[in-house]
Amino acid sequence: MAGRLRDDLLRRLLLPMATILLVSGFLSYHLAVRFANRSYDKSLMEDARALARIVKDVGSAERFELPAAALEMLTPGGGDRTYFQLRSLEKGILAGAPDLPMPPDADFGEPFFFDGNIGAIRLRIVVFPVPDWTGRDTRFLMVGETRLRRESLAGDIVAAVVAPQLALIFFAVVVIIGGIASGLRPLEVLAVSLESRRRDELTPLPRDDVPAEAVPLIDAFNGLLARVAEVLAAQQRFVADAAHQLRTPLAALKIQLSQALRQPDESRRRELLDQLAGSVDRTARLSGQLLLLARAEPGGGPLEMAAVDLRALAMEIGSQWIPRSLQLGRDLGFSGGDAPVPVAGDRTMLTELIANLLDNALRYGGPNITVQVVGPIAGKGPELVVEDDGAGIPAAESERVFERFHRVPGTVGDGSGLGLAIVKEIAQGHGA
Repeated sequence: MAGRLRDDLLRRLLLPMATILLVSGFLSYHLAVRFANRSYDKSLMEDARALARIVKDVGSAERFELPAAALEMLTPGGGDRTYFQLRSLEKGILAGAPDLPMPPDADFGEPFFFDGNIGAIRLRIVVFPVPDWTGRDTRFLMVGETRLRRESLAGDIVAAVVAPQLALIFFAVVVIIGGIASGLRPLEVLAVSLESRRRDELTPLPRDDVPAEAVPLIDAFNGLLARVAEVLAAQQRFVADAAHQLRTPLAALKIQLSQALRQPDESRRRELLDQLAGSVDRTARLSGQLLLLARAEPGGGPLEMAAVDLRALAMEIGSQWIPRSLQLGRDLGFSGGDAPVPVAGDRTMLTELIANLLDNALRYGGPNITVQVVGPIAGKGPELVVEDDGAGIPAAESERVFERFHRVPGTVGDGSGLGLAIVKEIAQGHGA
């Protein structure tokens, strides 16, 4: 199960901010050390230059004359200590602190800096060349200084840079948490609204005051509610239609059965039983049509779409109706050629569509009935046409004949008014 959206958003926002703070602190520290070294290196270089001027050559000996000013110069204050050493590449240490580290291999003709240690004490050391009066030796003066003031200055710089960043991030966190809570509040209100709904309430959810990112979710949910409402409405229509349409046939069946049971005359009883059998057939057909209509309506279940040869299917179903057409004295024929007409459809539902068209034509049409299947022409899809030479449907009734339970006034014969309604629902389900 996924975590809370609020916590996920906080992690996605705060972790990068913490990473940025760490990187910023790291870079700030190294920049601060660099600036501190630059400042104190300049001062250390001046001290080394001044100290080098004090070195005097006397014959081949080396000696220092360190006046009080030089001693004061070697005591910088601030808790730092200064070490010096005069060294010769030929003779080694000539004077000064013996434990200053040897500088790395370098060109001793120019001053340079390096970092070293005396034990655990970290030093910043400058190497300053000192001319040899003989010109045969290489002498250099090293002046090393502990790093307390440098590190203190670097710490002050880092604090001056990072402290505002910390304060800024703190306020940013507060603003982000408040912003996330404010942004998610419409969703929380929506959740409360959903929880408080009645079980049968399927009205669309409001889109007002909902973040734009949540609108597609609301629209999808409203679409789901609409489909659920459509399914429930179809179920309610089916129950209402079944109750309405089956009430009369079932009552008639009960009366006919009662009359047959009370009839003493055998021939009359047989006649009543024949009528009862016909009523049972009509009731069964009505029940089947109601179930088929319920399935054909939106929400009645998904269609099992597959490739179907519409012409072959029409001829197959039509041939099954030839015996009945002959029984009724009708002529049932086919036209449109022999080429396949492939369509994507539910074979079972297309079979019911063709059967209902043929049944309607045989019940109410003229003596000659033609089934024609035409393939796609000029951008139009395939067509299935069932026509007869009867009087046709009055123009005023051309739309109403597709309504459930509607029959054209004056129509003779039994019927429920569901056949063309079923045809319409199946056709619409196939995109026609």
